[in-house]
Amino acid sequence: MDKFSKLLVASLLIFTINIKYLSAEDFVNTSLGQELVNLGLKFLDNPGDFFFNIHANNEDFSPVYADKNGAIRFNLLPAFLPFTWANISVKAKLFNEQEILPQIDLVGQYGDMLALRFVSGDVEPSFKDYSGGIVLSKSATDETKFFGGVKYSNVSMGVKLSSSSAIEFGEFSVSELNFEIADVFVFTGLVHQKDINKPSRLTVQMGYGFEYKKIVSRIMVSKKHMDLGMDIYPEGLFVFHPFLSYHWNF
Repeated sequence: MDKFSKLLVASLLIFTINIKYLSAEDFVNTSLGQELVNLGLKFLDNPGDFFFNIHANNEDFSPVYADKNGAIRFNLLPAFLPFTWANISVKAKLFNEQEILPQIDLVGQYGDMLALRFVSGDVEPSFKDYSGGIVLSKSATDETKFFGGVKYSNVSMGVKLSSSSAIEFGEFSVSELNFEIADVFVFTGLVHQKDINKPSRLTVQMGYGFEYKKIVSRIMVSKKHMDLGMDIYPEGLFVFHPFLSYHWNF
């Protein structure tokens, strides 16, 4: 074992020993503890916003590839894992780009949180997750295309927990999650595809929601079947939402 490995192991052992003797109160008084407390309180104050941001990770309102008719997309992280949030997004091209006319696509998305099917209580859990919209795109160069559009997004949850399952966080106690977030967004962005014969492109996008004055942005790199990117929510519980999804063009 080299010196660096020995130093790393020793550091981990010291950290483990120290953390073992920290009480819950001691941990809360640390900077990390305070940050976790603040995040917890922010979530309890507005859980709908957090779930809406995950819902937005599931969406894909970038244009259909010029040489394709549509696409199907599935968001693996952070939706299906770790939240068991099954989801599917479908895009279909309605009109090919012409000389002065843009390409027109229709997009729809639907999701369901599978874990809620196993929640027991006096009230059956409810969950809705869907969105739909239209995308218009026009080529600026052979490699770059600008796009824009409008979409409607909706996510709602109704879960009532039993007294033994209530979430307690300091002086706060949550026995139910009940919210509905719905908004109409306008968005714009660009896609850059260096080689039309290779399904690899960069997408940069920004949107604005009228109801909640919500600003969202995205940067995404797409390969043959994989999307790797990050959504940015300036006022969200977590500002940066990295995601990993898979798509199939047809």
